[in-house]
Amino acid sequence: MAIQILVVHEYTVIQKIANNYILTEYSDAVVKTFSTTLAAIEELKTVKYDIVLCAMEMPKMDGIAFSEAILETINKDTHFVIMTSNYDDKNIKAYKQLGINHILSIPFTQPQLTTLIQGIVDPRSKRVFERFVIQDTEVLIQVGNETLKAKLINIGLNGLLCELKHQKAYDRILQGNKLSLRFSGSYETVVANDIQSAMMRISVTDWDDNNLPISLRIAFRFVDMPKKTRNIIQKAIKNSANELTLAETKALEQIMAQEFKPEV
Repeated sequence: MAIQILVVHEYTVIQKIANNYILTEYSDAVVKTFSTTLAAIEELKTVKYDIVLCAMEMPKMDGIAFSEAILETINKDTHFVIMTSNYDDKNIKAYKQLGINHILSIPFTQPQLTTLIQGIVDPRSKRVFERFVIQDTEVLIQVGNETLKAKLINIGLNGLLCELKHQKAYDRILQGNKLSLRFSGSYETVVANDIQSAMMRISVTDWDDNNLPISLRIAFRFVDMPKKTRNIIQKAIKNSANELTLAETKALEQIMAQEFKPEV
């Protein structure tokens, strides 16, 4: 069954970042977002969730009051995560004394969020491989004499997940086992070539009006690659591991400035 997650934050940019990070790791997750705790608590009275994430700094009802209000709903046993920009030992200790054991700093990276979620939903399991988001990266899939361009969803040292929107190529995609990666943006424009791979999983994520697939998500396992290619991938992963995109960073800086703006 798909994991059900509710995200509560006053700013839509945080909602979108959390939503994107969650769906990158858990493509079948159901994520719902709210801008107010009052609206969210009404939702929690009738809809069951697996995890609830809420910002500490919320108008009218802050994160602590919200966590207490949840106890009066059908989600009283749901895992609760507080999100806060005041992430230090003193505040962490205070939250835990209140029974809030899951704390996420703002800003947060994709690995930080998904590792926290994984620890909640299945703390005994280990991920097959660490996966990271590397923005604006193309996956080039070689099928015979044709090269199909897909969007990278996430990547690790042992494999990747990509999204392909190329309707005419679906009947031939199973023949594609040679990949290249084209990195850009803050990772410089560089291509990692000659990746021998094995297709592990393929799923349809969107259909046209005739119920024919128009979008596929494909998971590849890396089998072999040149040393130079592996070094390029390792460098890109290292750079992305604790990095937010430029747009996200600017948005979060604006939010932080507003939160700490002195009252007049």
